Amino acid sequence: MKKHFISLFDPAHLKWTISLFVIAVLLTISASLTGISDNPPGIALLYGGIIFFFFAVLHPWKNQKNYWILLIVCIGILLLEWLGITILDILDRTEYINEAIAMGVAFLICMPGIVVGIIGASICTFKKKFRQDKSS
Repeated sequence: MKKHFISLFDPAHLKWTISLFVIAVLLTISASLTGISDNPPGIALLYGGIIFFFFAVLHPWKNQKNYWILLIVCIGILLLEWLGITILDILDRTEYINEAIAMGVAFLICMPGIVVGIIGASICTFKKKFRQDKSS
């Protein structure tokens, strides 16, 4: 894990890390200026910013297995969140459910994580096939 974060600042990765981070910040700021309350373009800008932030941190991953693990973890968190809310609702303990935190975890962390997992695994697969075709 320590090597991964240090690799973000290697000369080979530094340009990509800074570029992706700047794009993420610009998209997030423009979403904030546009407004995200019942505003689909603003929400799309925010999602784009979060997705680019994920890629700014995760772009050194060269193995599709890492992206699949990210996808499975995000789906698992969503399922655990749904299960916890359902159990609290059945037990009539709805005062312990914080909707803002639940929605934030579900829609601002897990959903972009799922999208990044799918896109990252697809890119790694295509790169691997391209390298095999090129070497043949």
